[in-house]
Amino acid sequence: MSKAVIHSMLQSNLKKNGGVIINISSTPAIAGHVEGSPYTIAKAGNVALTKCIAMEYGKDNIRAYTLALGNIQTLATYGQMTEDDRRKAAAEPSMKRWGNPVEVGKVAACVASDSFSFATGNTIIIDGGTVLF
Repeated sequence: MSKAVIHSMLQSNLKKNGGVIINISSTPAIAGHVEGSPYTIAKAGNVALTKCIAMEYGKDNIRAYTLALGNIQTLATYGQMTEDDRRKAAAEPSMKRWGNPVEVGKVAACVASDSFSFATGNTIIIDGGTVLF
């Protein structure tokens, strides 16, 4: 998908103004995971792809970021868990709660704005303080 979007950005008037690509990953890409190495490897690939895009297309004013998500309260995660598992997951981050999809959207809007115009290739961890470096 990134390849198609970049091609479109380069062919359009956006080349002058650039563009922003935001890849979605997960905290296992940064910190590892006890189970599910294929998932972890795939998510780490998103982080590497973001860095490659930033390096290759920065000259075209195209910026790239990865959002590495922790426990976000979506139907795909929260909605599929037992109440006990939900409580355990909420206890993991230092903020002791699940993230809200709106909070992820606000971070995405911020990195896509001119406020981040001299940043690219970054991975922003949105996990309420589970992975602290």
